Amino acid sequence: MQLAKRIRIALSYTYNELWIGGSYYIENLINALDTLPDAEKPHIVILAANQTDVRVAQNKLSYPYISFQLSSGESNRLFRFVNKVANRLLKTTVFNQKIKGLDAAFPYYECVQQSLATKKIYWIADFQESFAPEFFTAEAIDTIKKHQHTIQSSAETLILSSEDALAHFKALYPGHTVKLHVLPFAVTHPPYQQLDIASLLHKHQLPTRFFICPNQFWKHKNQLTVLKAVDKLKKQGTEIMVAFTGKTIDYRHPDYFASLEKYVADNDMAGNIKFLGFIDRKEQLKLMAESIAIIQPSFFEGWSTVVEDAKAMNKALIASAINVHQEQLAGSSAQFFAPNDMDELVNLLNKATNEPALPPLYKSDAYQSHIEKFGRNFLIVCKS
Repeated sequence: MQLAKRIRIALSYTYNELWIGGSYYIENLINALDTLPDAEKPHIVILAANQTDVRVAQNKLSYPYISFQLSSGESNRLFRFVNKVANRLLKTTVFNQKIKGLDAAFPYYECVQQSLATKKIYWIADFQESFAPEFFTAEAIDTIKKHQHTIQSSAETLILSSEDALAHFKALYPGHTVKLHVLPFAVTHPPYQQLDIASLLHKHQLPTRFFICPNQFWKHKNQLTVLKAVDKLKKQGTEIMVAFTGKTIDYRHPDYFASLEKYVADNDMAGNIKFLGFIDRKEQLKLMAESIAIIQPSFFEGWSTVVEDAKAMNKALIASAINVHQEQLAGSSAQFFAPNDMDELVNLLNKATNEPALPPLYKSDAYQSHIEKFGRNFLIVCKS
């Protein structure tokens, strides 16, 4: 009996600490596909922009049916060098090894290696530039809108991560021709439970009881409201500690992180706030699991990785009451606050501080089913 041919899917991968959520998305997708029965697992072709990203992907991914390719078309560094010389001197490309037999490419962005895929699948994380334009430059908004216009008028497929994003897309592009699929993602964590929490607390100079806010330091992530809430609690006589993780660069607002540091210094909060920067993923997860609660204060999200992290570890969560968070956390015990309402957050933090232990997000731990559903439904989109 001849086995069915394994379908081939090209996945674009970039390791970018300035937008680590995009890197985690592809890693989580591959881990979700790995939950499929062996006969249904697709062959994955990782398309990376450079050899550094190829090496990162090779080290991080253990999927059984996988190969790696530069998205520009060359198969190794020598071929790439020859192409650079040929392009500069002769205005031509010598090695352009397009991958044949691709059944799908995701996220599709019209690179040379994706062009022969039978099914081209776009992905838009969210529409923040339309609903919170104050966080963008006019030039950035124009670039994003042009890309979205290309997608909405195509005959291809677009994946969105939430019903909230779907509603936004339909409102913005009522005449679209692209085929739409809502596919919430799920996270797969590397093993972190065995890390010694005492050593971690000592390393990062944290007390045994602390909150954690694990977000990139982008202005829309709203860390300032958390600082203001901690400051008010301090002035009321309640001392708490909040650890923040994430890259401290906001290319759209270069002074943002410095303004947070200034707020901490001006209000004598060095004993209440720890900016840990971009730390090892396993260490971050261990700190999240051992915290009093995770705080997710964002003004805008497409489908939050932080929220999924909390769901995966069934950990108490205090989140901004934006639509997508409420969609993502339906049926959970998460505590919500209006993202601009510092007093609501003060009350939640004060209550959590005085509780011996907060309840888990869910009464039963069934997160594995979300991972399996993510892989299964992505494969369905690729085959449809």
